[in-house]
Amino acid sequence: MARREPHFNQTVLIDPTPMPEHIPKVEEIGASSAPLMSASYFIGARCQPYNDDYMQCKTEAYGRGELECMKEGRKVTRCAASVYGSHPPHWRTVLIQSQA
Repeated sequence: MARREPHFNQTVLIDPTPMPEHIPKVEEIGASSAPLMSASYFIGARCQPYNDDYMQCKTEAYGRGELECMKEGRKVTRCAASVYGSHPPHWRTVLIQSQA
């Protein structure tokens, strides 16, 4: 097993250990909660099959399937990123209207 030296940044744990090769690589969305909550209806509608697969994996692993379910989790992230990238960020409009 590789030696891991985690780095703490306030309350965030950054683990430099690379992911196993069998887990697909995916870019993080890089959005805060506001745009994700704004797009959650669209993400939920388009990504439901991937979400269901992930939740089934977690249920079958009795909540201990972090690594076993990583492949399904990455599919959910990839789907959410595709939805987030294809819709205009209407959360900015909501933010601008709330500041007026």
